[in-house]
Amino acid sequence: METSAREPRLLPMLAVLRVAGPDAASFLQGQLTNDVRLLEDGRTQLAACNTPQGRVIALLRLRQRDDAIHALLPAELAEPLAMRLRKFVLRARVHLQVATELQVAWVTDDWRSAAAGTELAFAYAPGRRVIAATADAWHSMGGAPPEAHPGIEREWLAADIEAGLPQVLSATSENFVPQMLNLDLLDAISFRKGCYTGQEIVARTQHLGRIKRRTFRYRLAAGPEPAPLAGLFRDGTKVAEVLLSATVADGVELLAVTNLEARHEALRTEDGRRAEPRAMPYEIGDSD
Repeated sequence: METSAREPRLLPMLAVLRVAGPDAASFLQGQLTNDVRLLEDGRTQLAACNTPQGRVIALLRLRQRDDAIHALLPAELAEPLAMRLRKFVLRARVHLQVATELQVAWVTDDWRSAAAGTELAFAYAPGRRVIAATADAWHSMGGAPPEAHPGIEREWLAADIEAGLPQVLSATSENFVPQMLNLDLLDAISFRKGCYTGQEIVARTQHLGRIKRRTFRYRLAAGPEPAPLAGLFRDGTKVAEVLLSATVADGVELLAVTNLEARHEALRTEDGRRAEPRAMPYEIGDSD
């Protein structure tokens, strides 16, 4: 992946959910895995929104500005998640709305706008930032709104896979508990905050040593990209499910949620291709 400065590139598959109002932080504190109070220092925070059964509905990258918290997430999940969260607002002074006026773009760390502060910036990963801004704000930053590029979604997913960063899409929503996605290793879960939806399952999984599956990276020979939840097999038995896949120059890269006892082994896709394990950029223990 290139790391030199370049013009922003539109990410049409991402959207921003705005959670505004005096009670925005306290409301999200009871809905998400991370400690939302920490957003006050200007950080970008990774968090999950779960079902009561502890299954991840969506992964969010959060930034706080003024009296609103902004959540970056896949566009296909933005409105369904907003509708779901609205059911829990009750008397809280909170307003949830997909910020359709914002155009989301990928920029490198060394890209500098001419109008710093007019945009909403997310520190997505080392070497990658995401900026969300209105068309007028993009103009004020020194140019036209960012343009879409062919293959941008595939390139973005490939960068996520290389970094070992999970993502949940419609096809995989409500299928995995946070630890299966390595969220405890990515500082996306607070085990010291109060209760939140699904907290009991997440805490029990962590403290009773019941983490039996983790997300790992694989490389396939060139061919079709395995669909989300497609199986990977060892001796004919499914031991992993595909989370993300993306075509790269010399094959297909993927992340899969894998049984720990099979983590070091080459697996097979449903069409018979060999899935070779690749190194992850962070440590994952052999047992939990």
